[in-house]
Amino acid sequence: MSKALILLLAVTLLLVSCASSTQANDTPTALTDSTVSNNEFIDKIIFLGESTTYHLKSRGVLRDGTKTLQVWAPRSGTLMLDTTTSECRIIFPDTGEELELSEALKKKQPEYMMLTFGLNGATNFIKRGKEYLKLCYQKLTDTILAASPDTEIYINSCFPVARNMDMSNYHIDSKTLNSYIDTINTWSYEFAIKRGLVYIDTASLLKNEEGYLSEIYQAEDGFHLNVSAYKKILEGIKNIKPKGTDYDA
Repeated sequence: MSKALILLLAVTLLLVSCASSTQANDTPTALTDSTVSNNEFIDKIIFLGESTTYHLKSRGVLRDGTKTLQVWAPRSGTLMLDTTTSECRIIFPDTGEELELSEALKKKQPEYMMLTFGLNGATNFIKRGKEYLKLCYQKLTDTILAASPDTEIYINSCFPVARNMDMSNYHIDSKTLNSYIDTINTWSYEFAIKRGLVYIDTASLLKNEEGYLSEIYQAEDGFHLNVSAYKKILEGIKNIKPKGTDYDA
């Protein structure tokens, strides 16, 4: 079976690399932000997720800037992972038409797809437990692979929030929310391992020493990200070597 690289949270989880879909190598590694010589892998990824994913487009950090075709989202620009996400409709960037996710996947057949979820509905995930989160990811990834069987799926970690985030809608403090996010990331990792998918820890690239989103990476509201954050994330992702490629990492 083809090999996949699996990366775990640097602080709370064991990082493993060069894993097959059924067994992980014991050699620990971590994402870094070092620059590599090509963007070929990044340029082939389709990104799907919350508003922090959509802002890859609005911040202009991907190939073709704000005109990139790599970010998929509904008209609202954001999604929340639940049991119906697999049935969502997106604005298909290639044509501008609104399509069901499965229909867009059949048209595009992306080589790589990166899913980033967890902040939207974080308290609900914690309340309902890890089996619910895994069920949501199961339905979404099943839909992706049914429509585009050769797509290599990457489960990305949810990003941390900053100390100054407005928490009035959460009824908890930002430190507690970050603990929820860490738990959700652990569950997402467990799901990726079980399904033989790729888990990517980008969250640790953005944290300060206290575990909050660093002030230098936030866009003032405490959870959306600025250009520097996205560049840091993309530099980290470039270090992944997709299965079946000769890309330098």
